[in-house]
Amino acid sequence: MTLAQRFWSKVDSAPSECCWEWTAGKDKDGYGRFRLNKQLSLAHRLAYTLTKGKIPDGLIMRHTCDNPACCNPGHLILGTHADNMADKVQRNRQAKGEKHYASKLTATQVIEVYNSSLKQDEIAKLYNIDQTTVSKIKLKKKWKHIHS
Repeated sequence: MTLAQRFWSKVDSAPSECCWEWTAGKDKDGYGRFRLNKQLSLAHRLAYTLTKGKIPDGLIMRHTCDNPACCNPGHLILGTHADNMADKVQRNRQAKGEKHYASKLTATQVIEVYNSSLKQDEIAKLYNIDQTTVSKIKLKKKWKHIHS
């Protein structure tokens, strides 16, 4: 079996406009993993390489479908890390609120902070956060997605 045959046998290809799901092992983020020359490679990168050629140095693969398991070459485009971060923000996929690794508050607590009639320094002490954070919540400058 050729490399291409071995690779594509692990992809559930569908009509060209749909995602082609990786059916074998995946990493914790849902990206397909493929063993190539005794090393694990990302499946979507190999899908691109097999169909479109080498990925130039300094560029990364971006999924237009936002599906990490997708290996459809029509859904894969080259770009920079900055392009990928811009995609994430534009598509509202960035971690925010309680999903952000540094979050100290839940959405419920943010609503409580926003509605509290206590002084900001008292609120800060109560929730073990900085007074500046309380101020930004009350001004709708932080946790904006809760207020919209």
